[in-house]
Amino acid sequence: MLNHYKKIVMVILITIVAIFIITSSTKYNETNLNNLFTNSTSEKKKVAIIFSTPGLGDKSFNDLCYDGALKAQEDLGVEFDYSEPKSEDDYEKICRDYAQSQNYELIISIGLDHEESVSKVSKEFLNQKFSIIDSKIELPNVSSIYTNWPEQTFLNGVMAGLITKYENTSLNKSNSLGVILGRDMQHLSEGAIGFEAGAKYVNPDINIIVGVVDDFANPAKAKEIALSMYSKGVRYIQHIAGESGLGVFAAAKEADKYAFGIDDNQNLFEPNHIVSTATRYANEIVYNEIKSITNDTWKDGVHKFGIKENIIGYTTKGSNVDIPPGIIEVVEEIKTQIIAEKIKIPSNKIELEKWVKENQYKN
Repeated sequence: MLNHYKKIVMVILITIVAIFIITSSTKYNETNLNNLFTNSTSEKKKVAIIFSTPGLGDKSFNDLCYDGALKAQEDLGVEFDYSEPKSEDDYEKICRDYAQSQNYELIISIGLDHEESVSKVSKEFLNQKFSIIDSKIELPNVSSIYTNWPEQTFLNGVMAGLITKYENTSLNKSNSLGVILGRDMQHLSEGAIGFEAGAKYVNPDINIIVGVVDDFANPAKAKEIALSMYSKGVRYIQHIAGESGLGVFAAAKEADKYAFGIDDNQNLFEPNHIVSTATRYANEIVYNEIKSITNDTWKDGVHKFGIKENIIGYTTKGSNVDIPPGIIEVVEEIKTQIIAEKIKIPSNKIELEKWVKENQYKN
């Protein structure tokens, strides 16, 4: 009988131990699964950004793109690393280093001058996603964002052409406007064509003088070029020169003449001498590229944006310059026609000459 009770007790103990082991094992597995699930969902997506020279602090393109990344970090919970190359020779190495690390969902390169490095590195890392701004390259793992440069500066050209047309001729003896480029690059040249097309659309007899700094970070040289233009009778200059454009603003103030900004609203830099800024919301471009990674809508190919998509435009906000009555109304009317695709703006000299002959504003 005693042995019988011992057997019963033993069975009970074994059962209790077995239940404990199974329960512990189940809880352990549930805990591990929960941890695994939590880790997989809480792990932040990472993005790498390679800025163009001169890097951050240009008060224009690079700074806008950085703002877009910061907004994405705050709104979307992503993390981003960035590099500020000292020269264009560094682009390829930095891009390859980011790709080799396999740490980034997306590598974003800022500017047309990255095109060669992105083309090369993207072919070596076919599973890596790349985005590049100001490019039209077509590769299977590259999203090329290209804004309509002629459209961006066209409305500033319209404004400058109208103001010059209605101003006292003694103020505009040369009947000329100026454009200063940071470098002789295709998209910047298209911007110059757009400005000229806008001016000649409303003032066909206007002359356009173009200067090139050959550096996006040389305000002193840009100021020298601008002062030379002003001394020849030019009263209004559109810069497309990155940080160098700050020199154009300094020249406008010194000569008591006027300038037009680019990209981010630059009117506040010299509100008494900057008429308007040809805006380009590069911050929204960067933000949307990062967002597309988080919601799995990222697509390769060339993506073009313009006034219709509200990525480019113009603003006089923050400017103290008096614009003659009625001019903004005309600019807005023309903007509406562009959105409706009733006005198609030329992008090179050959197209421009024919276009000006066939297109004149009629009020």
